[in-house]
Amino acid sequence: MKGLYPLFNAFFHLFHAALIIFVIVGWMFPATRLAHLILILLTLGSWFVLGIWMGMGYCPVTVWHWKIKDALGEGRPGMSYIQFVLQKLLHRSLNGVAIDRAVVMLTVLLALASVAVNVIPLFSR
Repeated sequence: MKGLYPLFNAFFHLFHAALIIFVIVGWMFPATRLAHLILILLTLGSWFVLGIWMGMGYCPVTVWHWKIKDALGEGRPGMSYIQFVLQKLLHRSLNGVAIDRAVVMLTVLLALASVAVNVIPLFSR
């Protein structure tokens, strides 16, 4: 089973990337708008409702991914997934608080966009 951990690690990187891209652009396409609204509400619910008990910003995907990284001997990064990826890409340490704030603000804006494209048309019929 341990031999599959590198594959699981790669899967979680791809899965995380797909989720992040979908959160950013999914509201723009009529065919994906409802799925986007559901995903973004689940994301915010995880961060702020489950976060009450698990820690603000709680993401089960990140927790599972960090467990795989730990099992690979890489340890569990003590930061959000987005901060982790940005630091790897930029090869420098970044301010986690600033990144987390920017991510929350962007996600709230994307949630508002999703609500707008999903709910407003219901009242214009």
